[in-house]
Amino acid sequence: MKKYYIIALVAMTAIVVLLIVGIQNKYNGYIQEMSKQIDKSLDIAMEEELGIRQKKIHFKDLEGPMFGIRLHLTTQDVVDSIMNLPQVKDGTYRVDIVDGRKERAEGVPELEITRMHNQDRYIRHNIYIDMPVLDSIFCYWLQTDIPHRFTLLDQDTIQLKSYGDASIKKGNYSEMKRVGLKEKQTLFLQASIPIKNFVKAEVLPLLLSFSLMLLALGCVLIQLTVIRRKEQALTHREAATGGIIHDLKGPVTTAISIMENLKDAEKDGDMKDIENHNAIMLRHVQHEIETLGNTIREERMHIIVNRKPTDIAFLAETVKQEVDMVYQAKRHTISIDNQLPQNLKPEVDADKVERILRNLVENAVKYADAGVEVQICLALQNNVPVVMVQDNGWGIAPQHIKKIFKPYYRIEQPVGRHRNGHGMGLTNSLHLVHAHNGKIWVQSELGKGSTFSFSLPQT
Repeated sequence: MKKYYIIALVAMTAIVVLLIVGIQNKYNGYIQEMSKQIDKSLDIAMEEELGIRQKKIHFKDLEGPMFGIRLHLTTQDVVDSIMNLPQVKDGTYRVDIVDGRKERAEGVPELEITRMHNQDRYIRHNIYIDMPVLDSIFCYWLQTDIPHRFTLLDQDTIQLKSYGDASIKKGNYSEMKRVGLKEKQTLFLQASIPIKNFVKAEVLPLLLSFSLMLLALGCVLIQLTVIRRKEQALTHREAATGGIIHDLKGPVTTAISIMENLKDAEKDGDMKDIENHNAIMLRHVQHEIETLGNTIREERMHIIVNRKPTDIAFLAETVKQEVDMVYQAKRHTISIDNQLPQNLKPEVDADKVERILRNLVENAVKYADAGVEVQICLALQNNVPVVMVQDNGWGIAPQHIKKIFKPYYRIEQPVGRHRNGHGMGLTNSLHLVHAHNGKIWVQSELGKGSTFSFSLPQT
């Protein structure tokens, strides 16, 4: 029973591990999704903040006329472009060269290069990013309230400005954005993506998962407890029944011996027949006791097979006489077809083979209408002795054929066909055949009878 508790514990541990892994995967996905949303909001905020500064301050107010040249052109194109620049009134002009070749090689988009170039022109005049405006735009687009802080650093990583939650030391999100091309500055964003938002979104599935897990654990433990109690009860019942069977076997065996001695000593023919009949009935009771004992032990029993040369045809004749005697009130016919080679005596346990054969023949007579014909056929198949019991009785429906060898399984019969039985005979026969390393099988058709066969391989 302990192994079932261990299996349940392993199963519940596996469920908990899978649940934790699932939650971890969901949380990682949530962090990745929030990080993408923060990146997008930061890019938009930097672009819009720059646009607001451009509306407040014009480049021409800072530096006068200006013409831009991009260095991704060829050298000759650069010279031609400079020579063809228009003159301003006082004969001077300013050339603004945008060198973004390194950034392009790193895969930086062209629009971002342009934005960084525009940032350079403000940085030269100490007009830095407006942090409150940037933060306001960032929060608007993010649409989620998370602790964060912006820090503006120069090229020597010296802090120029800071805005936001000063308590953040190390968040689970950080991003550094270059602000300029020439006048290099860096905008550093630290944010703490709180788990509470994730819990709010997943609280119901989590609660349901844990509730179902606890419910499953409770059901498993209750079921195991019930099984354990039933197993203990069955063990006690088995021990008690085994004791009763042991107590019954002695007197019955003694009674059979007495009846056999009386029969041998009796001179009167009628009394001898009566004593013979009583001896057969006692052997029938002994057979039922043995069947009961073997069945209640089921797979736990260890059957010892005492093999010795046996005349199976003689066993069949003995069974025929005993069944005829027991069912003499019911009209029936039992015949024997012995196809075994003459003088062949397979090595089997005679007592156990007789019990198998008696059970099959008795079932054939019992589960049939009056006038049933039963044939016991003994033959060799592939050099293996096989015993077949064929009848023209009620037959067995296909849905029952695979179940009839199970302990206590009984086929419900129509009204008028009910027969007493405990569903143990075929189970006992199965165990006895397996003890001989043989096989037992059945072919049947409802309303046309059945043929039960079993093999007796020789060691």
